[in-house]
Amino acid sequence: MLIADVMALVVPPVTDLLRRSRTRGGTDAVQPMFPTIIALRNDRVVAAVSTPRMEATLSCASTLSVGVGASVLVVAAEAVVNGSPAVAYTVMTRDRRGKLVLQKVEGEGEELRLSRPVDGGEPADPSILRVLADAVGQKPLSVSSVARKDTGGTFGEETFLPPEQGRVVVDAGTVRTLQQRVEQIGGRALYVARSPEAARLALEAGMPRRCLLGDGDSHTDSDTDGA
Repeated sequence: MLIADVMALVVPPVTDLLRRSRTRGGTDAVQPMFPTIIALRNDRVVAAVSTPRMEATLSCASTLSVGVGASVLVVAAEAVVNGSPAVAYTVMTRDRRGKLVLQKVEGEGEELRLSRPVDGGEPADPSILRVLADAVGQKPLSVSSVARKDTGGTFGEETFLPPEQGRVVVDAGTVRTLQQRVEQIGGRALYVARSPEAARLALEAGMPRRCLLGDGDSHTDSDTDGA
């Protein structure tokens, strides 16, 4: 994916997170947006994890990469650029191409918006790029060998789910694991279902309902990315 395409996908949810952070806890005080890692696959946002601490957010990188087979990982965090508030994005693709992108924060409340993304140059701290590069270098889980639960093992019956359903079940298990990991520190893992059928299957696979976001308008994936 081109960086411009990645940004077109991640900027809307990050803008929403930033707006929500301004009213977190029901106060008027400005609160920082939690550092957030976003996983993209087949030209759409699949999952995201937000936690209060950057190190905790980064600890989810490998699990996202392996579990949801992310083609791109993006870490978004608030920053200050030339004295002005901004959002810094660290982008890492599956072929280990990293990029820092910046957006200035303009306005407040419902009027809050992000300026056009610009090249952030060389990051002052390259550690985030290293973590993401290590994560995307790991082999994703197979989605073609997810055992069915609706058969008794009778000869002639299919033992495994079709890959497109296996994909959702693996996604659901990954998000469930991440939610269990971060919820005690106030973090949250989210899964963007590409269809009502995928949402239903993810819930049946044990993913908490609070982790589910519907996305009926998402781009349709061409292979194994939905029920």
